[in-house]
Amino acid sequence: MKKIDKAKVFFLDHLELFRCPVCESDFINVEGNQLVCREKHTFDLSKKGTLHFLLKPSKSEYSREMLLARQRIAQMGFWQPMLDILYPLIETKQGVTLDVGCGEGAHSAYLRGKGLTGPLIAFDISKEGVNLGAATYEDIFFLVADLAHSPFQAGQFDTLLNILSPSNYDEFNRLLKPGGQVIKVIPGSDYLKELRAFQPEEKQSYSNQNVKDKFMEHYKNPAVHPVNYTVNLTEAEVSDFLQMTPLGWNINVSDTNTVSLRQITVDMEILVGNKSE
Repeated sequence: MKKIDKAKVFFLDHLELFRCPVCESDFINVEGNQLVCREKHTFDLSKKGTLHFLLKPSKSEYSREMLLARQRIAQMGFWQPMLDILYPLIETKQGVTLDVGCGEGAHSAYLRGKGLTGPLIAFDISKEGVNLGAATYEDIFFLVADLAHSPFQAGQFDTLLNILSPSNYDEFNRLLKPGGQVIKVIPGSDYLKELRAFQPEEKQSYSNQNVKDKFMEHYKNPAVHPVNYTVNLTEAEVSDFLQMTPLGWNINVSDTNTVSLRQITVDMEILVGNKSE
C-alpha cells in the first residue's frame, strides 16, 4: 500500500485524535486526499503520507543537510543508550503516543522498533525533518505542525515524548488523558562538553535547573532518571556530529584537534510526570 493510502486509512481510523488548527472543530472525513473539518477547512495529504498543519510559513534553521547528518548520527546508535532507558518508563506502550518536536523521526522509529504498539504520531515545525522521517520510517504518522496551534484533540493521548525539544505544559495537559505521561529529556551539565570546550568561556558551562523547576511546577513528584554514557566517533561521524547540532556549527576543527571529538559525553536527565487524574 502506498504511504498516502496508509495515511488515509490511519486518519479515518483515528479522526478522534485531531482537530482543525484553524477553527478547532472536529475533522469529519477524508475526501480524496484531503482531510476535511466541520467548517470545510481542508488539509492535503502529501504523497509521503504527511499532513501540513502550519497556519503560516515557518523559517527553520534546520537544513536538509543538517537533518541528514542528524539521521546518520542517530542510525549509528548515538541516542540508543538513552532510548533504552526511556522505553521501559512508558507506562502504556499500546496507547496513543505523540512525539513533540520529532525532528527527522529517529527517536520514534527506534521506540517503535523496541515495542510501542499503539498509534504513534510524530510532528515538528520543520517540513524538511518531517519529510525525511516519512521517507525513511514506516508505521509512524508524521505531521508538520506547531505546538502553539496544535491540530490535536484534548484528552486523547497516553504519552507525550519531548526529547531535547521546547515544551508547552498547558498544551501538554490539554492533550493528555487523565494520568497520562509526559516524558521529557533535557541536557545535563556535561552534555556534549567536548563541543562546549570550543565555545566562548561564558558559554562553556550549562545548568538545566530552570528547565527542571518549570517541569516540577506542573507535575507533582516527577521521576528523574540520569543518563550518562560516552560515544566513540569515527572521523566521518565527527563531521556529521558537528553539522547536526547548533553547538558545532561555528567550530572550525583542524586535523590536529579532532581527537578531542572522537569520544563524546552524553549527559542527560529523563523527567517523567503524570497529569493529575
